[in-house]
Amino acid sequence: MEMFEWYIIRATGTVAYLLLYLSVLIGLYSQVQKKRKRNVTIPLVLHESLANLALFLTLGHVGFLLIDTNISFNWVEVLIPFNTDYKPLPMALGIFSLYFLIMTIVTSKVRKKIGYQKWRKLHALNPILYLFVTIHGLFIGTDFQAVVIAAVNIIPAILIAFMVQKSKPKLEVSP
Repeated sequence: MEMFEWYIIRATGTVAYLLLYLSVLIGLYSQVQKKRKRNVTIPLVLHESLANLALFLTLGHVGFLLIDTNISFNWVEVLIPFNTDYKPLPMALGIFSLYFLIMTIVTSKVRKKIGYQKWRKLHALNPILYLFVTIHGLFIGTDFQAVVIAAVNIIPAILIAFMVQKSKPKLEVSP
């Protein structure tokens, strides 16, 4: 049973990360397309659906950590940051990431009630979520070398920077 637990913990974490990764890319693509006055209904539905699936898999990841017999975690260790002796900083970043992801999804569901501007400010915190998840995976995960994670993130980061730069309005300076 130990190997099954190990594989399922890693699989749920890795697939959740990949879904979050795709959700971020599609969300940023949608914003660029929106600024270009293009229809973004389908990309936004996909963006939200991927984020929801990432949350479900993340909850599964946490749940399977609780039944892992190799490292016996309890609820406090997987839900309260810095309450474990096992790699406290990467674990804390994973826990903070869970809370960021929940906040992102909940505030997106109640966007109309809290107001678009407040939602945008909260949604703007998502790079922190993504950074925390990436660091969590790099320092606690055993499935990927740092080079693979770096490559997976550098290429989209360049594309995202290019898309953001292209979407910024040009400022004209009058003499």
